[in-house]
Amino acid sequence: MSKEKKSKKKIKVWMIVVAIVGVLLVVGVVYMVMAGKKAMEAMEEMAADSDDIYTVEKQDLKSEITTSGTVVGIDQIAYTSPVTAKVEDIKVEVGQTVHEGEMLLTYDASDLGDDLAKVELQAKSEKAAGSASYEAANKAAGKASDAKTKASSLEGDISAIQARMKELDTIISTYESEHPDNSQEGNGSGENGSAGNENTGENAENSGRNEPVTETVDYATYQSATAELESLTGDLADKQAELSAQQAIIEAADDAKVTGSAATQISVANQLADMNVSDAQKTLDAAEAGITAKKKGIVTAVDITKGAYATETQTLMTVVNADDIGVEFVISKDDLGTVKEGQKARVVVAGKEYEGTVSYVSRVATMDNAMTSTTATVKGKIALDNPDDDIFIGVSAKVYLFIGEASDTLAVPYQALNSDVDGDYVYTVNEENIIERKDVKTGLVTDEYYEIIEGLKAGDRVITNVTKDMKPGDEYVPVVNPMVVQ
Repeated sequence: MSKEKKSKKKIKVWMIVVAIVGVLLVVGVVYMVMAGKKAMEAMEEMAADSDDIYTVEKQDLKSEITTSGTVVGIDQIAYTSPVTAKVEDIKVEVGQTVHEGEMLLTYDASDLGDDLAKVELQAKSEKAAGSASYEAANKAAGKASDAKTKASSLEGDISAIQARMKELDTIISTYESEHPDNSQEGNGSGENGSAGNENTGENAENSGRNEPVTETVDYATYQSATAELESLTGDLADKQAELSAQQAIIEAADDAKVTGSAATQISVANQLADMNVSDAQKTLDAAEAGITAKKKGIVTAVDITKGAYATETQTLMTVVNADDIGVEFVISKDDLGTVKEGQKARVVVAGKEYEGTVSYVSRVATMDNAMTSTTATVKGKIALDNPDDDIFIGVSAKVYLFIGEASDTLAVPYQALNSDVDGDYVYTVNEENIIERKDVKTGLVTDEYYEIIEGLKAGDRVITNVTKDMKPGDEYVPVVNPMVVQ
């Protein structure tokens, strides 16, 4: 073959190769353009369907604080012993449900019965002593009345005797003065006559001197007066002795008389005796009645054993009112401003939900020491509205404290909200898949959402997984987990 023919053949081969390469290049470019377009569409589709994009819509929100708690009895009744006595039997145990009027504990009242008998005897003795004092006083008063009557009569007799004795003494004195030497003679008429003459002469002389004339006393009168005076002297002594005896009776009656202070003492002693008997009787009655449940409840503690001696006012057992059950919870100091008495709440105990109301929030914080820090917490209580027999004292509970609610409001997931020195904001993706910053104003906060009061509208697409590389104006590229294989 000639050189010219060989040269033409080579040119044709290269032209074919170039044509093929050109076709391949065109096909490659078209493929790349189509692939890029498909990739863009895929990315846009991924952006639209990404879990990192949340479409804002209106919804109902309810805000609650979640914490833990323990079921407790809010209204606890401590049953104390009304008496000091031996415990005969305990009818209940911890955890048992009791009903109103049910017997909880009984006493051995035998010693108290003996005490009552002793007190009654003592009271009788004291009253008898007081009665004896009054009886003695009354008896003495009766004798004194008779003695006063007799004494009055004796005083009259004595006065009469003394008056008569004075008259007799005058008679005797007169005779003896007239007959100084013959006062013992009664048979000398001559002497008497002589004496009479002398008296007559003296009388005559006295008459001459105008002196009073004294009646002459004869011997018989003198003797009679002397005898009567002697007799009256004896009578006077007897009367005076009897008067002294009656006066002694009157004085004794005064001594036996119950004075005002003594009467008060007797009255007080009788009252105290009655009170002692009454108290002993009440104590015995209380012991015989035992301890009964005041209302339906759950026994949470028994503080005495059978056979032990209970002292008065000693706590015997504690019973929680079954209709007043609650849950004790703790919250951090950060939540303190959102929890108040009267606030609604719900609790879950053993999978069952109960409604309730916050009945108590402590004004004193408790310091809980953790591993590396100290946290201040505040205790509170929730009174359950509907406790039943399925709830048990001491078990744990999940507590939800109602803070507030909003109906038909815009909200974004908790992860979508960001903050900086300018305030709260979110990143959105517009229709061109470009990132935009939207400043927002939040309202109610729940465990999952923030209420958006200003800054967004329904339908806005919010990025929930903002990274440090994202900034407004950039095209949004979904964050792909490299571990996920398509």
